[in-house]
Parts: sequence; structure tokens; C-alpha cells
Amino acid sequence: MDELLIAARIPEFENKPSSWFRANTHNIDKGRVQHDFWARNTLRLSKRWPHGLSTLAEKLIDLGYEAVSWPNNKGEFSIRGGAIIISPINDHTLWHVEFFGQLIDRIAKLSEATPSNRERKRSLHEYLRDGDYIVHEDHGVGIWRGITEERGTKYFLIEYRGPKHGSPDTLMVPLTEEKRVTPYIGFRVPPVTRLGTPLWGRTVKQTKEETIVFARKLLELYASRETIKRPPLKPVPELEESVQTGFPFEETPSQRTALRDIWHDFSSDIPMDRVLMGDVGFGKTEIALRAAVRAAGNGLQVAVLAPTTLLCDQHYQVWSQRLAALPLSVARLSRLESGMEEKKILKDIKEGRADIVIGTHRILSKDVSWKRLGFLIIDEEQRFGVRAKEYLKELKKDVDILTLSATPLPRTFSLSVSGVKHMSTLEEPPDGRRATQTIVLPFQKKIVESALNQELSRKGQIYVLESRIRAIPKTMELLSSMISPSRIGYIHGQMSEKQLVETMEKFREKKIEILISTTIIENGIDLADVNTLVVMDSTLFGLSEMHQLRGRVGRGSAEAFAYFLYNPKKLKDKARERLDILASMQFLGSGRFIAEKDMEMRGAGNILGKEQSGVARAVGLNLYSQFLAEAVEKLRRTI
Repeated sequence: MDELLIAARIPEFENKPSSWFRANTHNIDKGRVQHDFWARNTLRLSKRWPHGLSTLAEKLIDLGYEAVSWPNNKGEFSIRGGAIIISPINDHTLWHVEFFGQLIDRIAKLSEATPSNRERKRSLHEYLRDGDYIVHEDHGVGIWRGITEERGTKYFLIEYRGPKHGSPDTLMVPLTEEKRVTPYIGFRVPPVTRLGTPLWGRTVKQTKEETIVFARKLLELYASRETIKRPPLKPVPELEESVQTGFPFEETPSQRTALRDIWHDFSSDIPMDRVLMGDVGFGKTEIALRAAVRAAGNGLQVAVLAPTTLLCDQHYQVWSQRLAALPLSVARLSRLESGMEEKKILKDIKEGRADIVIGTHRILSKDVSWKRLGFLIIDEEQRFGVRAKEYLKELKKDVDILTLSATPLPRTFSLSVSGVKHMSTLEEPPDGRRATQTIVLPFQKKIVESALNQELSRKGQIYVLESRIRAIPKTMELLSSMISPSRIGYIHGQMSEKQLVETMEKFREKKIEILISTTIIENGIDLADVNTLVVMDSTLFGLSEMHQLRGRVGRGSAEAFAYFLYNPKKLKDKARERLDILASMQFLGSGRFIAEKDMEMRGAGNILGKEQSGVARAVGLNLYSQFLAEAVEKLRRTI
């Protein structure tokens, strides 16, 4: 089926049988051209629809359709991954409209659709949109113009600069050559290459020469670290087997690989400096915990640095519970401790009785004196300021470092893409984890109420996000008109640490079912029963920020929903673009794609320094990183 007629949810249509619409299809199509009533109250949907998933959802709302978790009645629709399920007023059938980027790839009756229970591996090219800049390794920077099919073969269409005053040239690249095409991730709008000229070849040659010079500097920088030695860390089976047994999931293949990488680093006499990349919910903390147990079992003290008090407290609660049966002490150092408690913890750290210390910036204070600090775990390094990072640089001379990050670009780009800094990547989610269903819609009170009632009816909990503290009272009033106020709580960054933790504890114990919050919950607050997120004005958040927030729900086995609402009258182009990307990239493992898109929209900043940023701009960061990695490997073989 290539086309679908959708009639508005109005009395004039609700009373007519579906057979009437089938019999009058020709007249309706003619009426859509000649009369405003038909144009306004019907939608002829086809593969030519160019506006994307979120705009279609807006149009359905305009037609009176209701967004629900699953369309059980006529006049309802549901956003499921990169598709919309619609129950038209004028039909008895559920329809499955699947998107391929911004374009519709398939319109079919639901019974004909074959969605897989397992997430298929996605290509970034599926989420490119018309007008995006991309780079072909052999032909240079062009403009993405979608996908076409000729004689059963699908091709990427890339538009290049044509002759002066002439039309652009188009290159057709078979999908089988996908690896030769990458998105252009850069600092500003790039010049489009002219096909058939030697300019691109000279640009590539110059870039490769510059990366060799830069690679040599990087190798010299990190060679100094390799002169520092420490005793290898050996396995401690009696401790590690207990922790492994207590893990409620089966390790994913990439988790096992990451552990092997870390064990290999520990077995060396050179201190580890490794980045562990992984999308939200892919199990980075579990890897860190097991590494901490081995380090502590070797007699070293472990510091776990968390960016917020809430995350620090959560780590402390989880790690204390997981390690309760082991002869290892776990301490928390933040602003939550009383003066007496803090004094005791500082003494335990100094005298070596505290094996694992989980803390905020407080860990970096000058009065924290370690007896045998040997391992530092940094949760989201980019969240720490310049002063903290200077302190960490001093520690990195003789301490093993493991940095956890869900956003590999741009923040750790210059340290990891070259292969100089070691990196492990978690590529798949734990078994049973499902992608959060992301629903992007104009704000309506009934959508909020429907989302709350849907979650509460299955005994779940809800986050409601506000970008500003001053908006919380108004939201509290709105929700109180729908739900008993006793079931609602709120937190924000201006509350005392004690109030924050007490409120979160009530939420954790389900004494509160709905929590209104600012982005203070963005990093790592994981509760298995919180499976709905409602963002009241999503236009005020960045792309990576929204992806991180989306990761706060769906941590258990239940299906999760994230509603990103907005005011259509205040929706600017950049905000719409962010929401479109978020809606199209809602599959598990989309974090690195989100990060790249976010960097492309915001600008990459001073990642490589002025000297190298100009070189990277010429070919894009993706291709530049490939050249840099090749240069480093070549130099390593010759040293």
C-alpha cells in the first residue's frame, strides 16, 4: 500500500462507515483540491510525505487524533520507535507508517508489518536528512539527497558543486559502499567539493601529512606516562566471583570485552588510562564496580568521582549493597555527611581503612589525604571544571584511571579517536532492555493526564521535567488538578543536599509516585519502576541532554515512554531539528549518533587546538579521526 487516507475526528466523519470513504475516495481527493473543508479535515499520506515523523504527529493532533501508548480505538495513534501506528476514523484497520530518516519508507496494515522483537543494527545514514553534509572518502564533501533505487539496487545520492553557473552534479553510491561515506562533523558550514578536480586529492594529502605531525606529538606526550611503573594488579577470585554472582543480568559480549581490556591493563606495570564509552543503561557502572573490587583486593584505595550529590548517593547505596558481603569498606564523601561523619571518613581515608570512597568534588579537596590511592573512576569527566581537571592531571601520573562516558564526541574526541588513549565501547544493551518509546508532541493538558494515568494504572512512577525552578509551582498546580498532591514531590538544585536525598528516598520507596524535577536527575539516577518521562517544554534542552534524560526511564523490564512536549507557537527551527533527530534516533545504542549530531549543531569548540581544528575542518572530524588513527598506528610500527 503506497497511500493512506486519514479523515479528521469530527462528528461529520465519525458517523460514516468506512465503506462510505472507500466508495468516495475519488470525490474526496477532488474535494481536497477544490474545497478548504476537505483539505483541512483529511490527510492523504504517501511516501512523498517530506516532513518527517514529528510533523505527521502534529498533523494528526490537528485532525483531532489522540496520542496514546497503543491505539485501541478509532481516532488514536501511537509513536513506536521510528514508526507511527494509526487507527483512522475512516477504517477498521490499524496502519503502520514506518519512516526512513525524514521520509516514509512503508505504509502497511499492521498485520502485514513485521517488526522484530530484537533491535536491528542501525546505520547512521538512515538518520541523515536532506541537506546534511557528508563526506565520501574518494570524492569529498557533498550534500545528502536521500536514497534512490534503480533496477533493484539502492544508492545514496550525494550532490556536489557543479560547473560555474551550472547545475549541481549528483553521485550515486551503492549502499554496499556505505563505509566510504561518513557524515561531515565539523566546526562550520564546509565548502562543497567539485567532482573531477584535483582539489580534494590535495586536501586529503595535506591532512594526512598534518596528522602525522600531530600523531608524533601525541605519542611523545603519552610516552612520558609509560615511564611510570606500578606493581601489576592480580585477580582476586574470592572477591570477584561473589560480585559477579550478584549481578542480576548476564554480561553482554562488549561488557566481557571491556573487562578483558581492563584486566589486561591491570596486569601491566604501566598505570591504566582508559575511557569506557557506552550509551545510557548499557552497564558502564557494573564494569567500574568490578574493576574497583580488583583494585581494592590488591590493597589499593579506590576513589569514585561523581558529578552530582544525587548520583554520588545512588552509587553509594548500590555499591554498599553489592559489596556488603565482602571484607571491603565503602564510604561516601559529599555534602550529605555531618561534621562528625566527615571527620571520621577523612581519618579513615588517611589511615587506609576506607577501601572504596564514592564522592563528589569534595574528594578533590586539599584536606583529603590518601594513604594508598591507586585507582580513580571518573563518572562523566566532562561534568567537572577546569580546576578539578588540573588536579586530576596530577593524579594521573601514578594512578590507574577509568573514565566513564556516554557522550564520546566532542568531549573526549582528541584523547580517544587516535588510539593513543585506550578506549573500550559497550555496543549493546543488557538482555531484555527495550528502547524507550519517544513521543514528540505539542503540549496539551490531556496528553500529560493520559501519560500519568497510563503509568499509574500499571503501578509505575513518573518523572516530570521542568527546565526552570520557577516553573515548578505552576506544574505542581497543574498535576495536582489531575492527581492527589500527596502523590507528587519535587526536587531542584537550590534545595539543600539533605532535602534532595530525603525526597529521592521517598521516591525510591514509592511514597511519592510523581517527581517534578529540573535536570538534576540527568546523570545516572536509575530506578526500575520509573518508566514514564514527561518533559514540559523540550525546546529549552539540548539534544544530548534530552537523550540523557530519556535514559533515566526504562531501566527495568517494563516498556518505557518519554514525552517531549513543546509550544508550537514558539518552536524555532533549531529546536524543531533537535526534536526531529531525537524522535528518529530512539533505538538502543543511538548515543554516539546523538552526540555527533549535537556537536554538528552546536559547533565542536576547541577540541584539537587551533593548529589542528583548521585541518579537521577541511575533511570533517570523522575522516580526520580515521587519518589520525592510521598515522598513530604507522608511527608506532616504526618506533
